[in-house]
Amino acid sequence: MNGDFGFYLSGGLLLLACLLKLPALIRARGRDWLLSSICALLLVGAGVLLTAAPSSIVFLNRVTGVTNIAAVSVYILLTSFSGASIVLVLNWRGGPDVKQTRRLSRITIAIYGTCCVVIAGLFWLGNADVEQISKFDSYYATTPFIREMIVLYVLAHAAASLTASRLCWRWSHEVRGTLRTGLRVVAVGYLMHYAGYDPAVMGAVAARWTGANCDFLIDIARATTAPSAVLVSVGFIIPLLGPRSEEAVRYWQLAPLARAVRPVQGAPSPVTLSIPWWKPNLRLRLTQRQTYISDRIVICRDYFDIRIRNEARAAALAGKATEEAAAVIAEAAMIAAAVELHRSTNGQNSLPPRPAEPARAAFSRDLAHISRALRSPIVKDISRRTRTETAGA
Repeated sequence: MNGDFGFYLSGGLLLLACLLKLPALIRARGRDWLLSSICALLLVGAGVLLTAAPSSIVFLNRVTGVTNIAAVSVYILLTSFSGASIVLVLNWRGGPDVKQTRRLSRITIAIYGTCCVVIAGLFWLGNADVEQISKFDSYYATTPFIREMIVLYVLAHAAASLTASRLCWRWSHEVRGTLRTGLRVVAVGYLMHYAGYDPAVMGAVAARWTGANCDFLIDIARATTAPSAVLVSVGFIIPLLGPRSEEAVRYWQLAPLARAVRPVQGAPSPVTLSIPWWKPNLRLRLTQRQTYISDRIVICRDYFDIRIRNEARAAALAGKATEEAAAVIAEAAMIAAAVELHRSTNGQNSLPPRPAEPARAAFSRDLAHISRALRSPIVKDISRRTRTETAGA
């Protein structure tokens, strides 16, 4: 069972990812080729890993009563995975000519579908009556029809892996962010197929053709199966999760600033919508938090003091901060001081006196940057000093 764990764990993760996408696929009713391609890749990839586990191989052979039926099942699934990979990359990248993308996708499906049929036919014509759990490729490397079946699936897999890897790597130079990260993870995963699995299998098979024995190469090939399949699938998922993860990070980054402006009175109560826990709409929550902060900063804008900003900036530069970092710290200090000044008046704008008009300033930095800058000792010192001064006024 120890040899099965990696296969079952990796296959289970891919199957779970496919099930999570299933509701969206049902709603799309087959109209979304990209989503259909993703689900197909995840489902077939899970099938490859779950079927290739040694215990699964023995189980399939026993249940069906057909010796080595598990081997041909894995080869058909792996060939299907190869075709699904190219179809997914084609639809993922897309292009101005949707019809051309659909045409290439159908051609790819037809070619790899034909390969699957031929693999099944060659297995039926050949003679593989000795069960092989892990060394099927090398054991039957010289058997008529079975030999051709092995070569066909390896070549189909290698062609798809090389094509998908090159397409993803070249495309990654044209994009940024999580899409670029995902593409490069996919490219590495396919490279492991092309440079690891396929040469190892062909090396073991070719060795048998010459009368040598390099069966250890089969073990190397099997060792790359699970990690490479997971890398490919995770690489496709990363860009889908990217926007959500970025929203979650930004929501978390704004938390210190939301707490800092909480004492401000007079801002309109935010309109909060009930969001079920099983539907974590991060975009809506982020919008609510940004609105909450912005409304309170607007209330305090009459207390923005350019003298405080200049003081904080000078202190930051003296502490060897960069110009950009000093500017963010300065605006964070100005906002923190304005909140303290506003709180001291209970929102009545009576005490202490507001700065003269020329001394007022506006802030222009990103809220998340300002939120992070609240941790600066300079900001904390100015905020604390302003609180003491207003308390004694």
